[in-house]
Amino acid sequence: MLKKIFLTALLGGISGVALASGNGEGGSLLSFDMLFKTINFLLLLYLLNRFARKPIAKMLSSSAENTKKATEDAKAELEEAKQMLGDYQSKLANLEKELEERKSKALEIIEAEKQQLMSDAEEQVKKLENQSQARIEQDIIKAKADIREFLVNESVKLAEETISKEINDKAQKALLTNYAKFLKETA
Repeated sequence: MLKKIFLTALLGGISGVALASGNGEGGSLLSFDMLFKTINFLLLLYLLNRFARKPIAKMLSSSAENTKKATEDAKAELEEAKQMLGDYQSKLANLEKELEERKSKALEIIEAEKQQLMSDAEEQVKKLENQSQARIEQDIIKAKADIREFLVNESVKLAEETISKEINDKAQKALLTNYAKFLKETA
């Protein structure tokens, strides 16, 4: 199958190159472009065949197995449901009273589950709100820290520029001499 596709693509590429070379002007550029595209396409087909055939086959096989298992599970559940239906039909004579009792119990259970789901949902919403608020606060703290760091860096740069502009070599030597005297006096 792959060989047929490969041969078809090769013949199509060659005929395209031949057709393109039949034009008078610009035929060589067009034929080179078509040849290049054909080679790229054939290389793609080879690579797909070489590296993707087994994973795709495995994926399809796995999908078929999963479908088969799901079908078998559904059949088993269907059989179980049919058996339950037979049991219920045999109890149908005195079921009316029992049905009313079950209906009221079911409604109570549904209402209880509804309340539980609502409280769980509210709790989840609160958790999400708290998490979102915590993330926002962390982002704000981080942004403030980044801004402070930026301002400190810029202040240092500005101070360095100002000092380098205002202090010449003579003033720098005087500062160093005064600092050395200060260190000797404090030591």
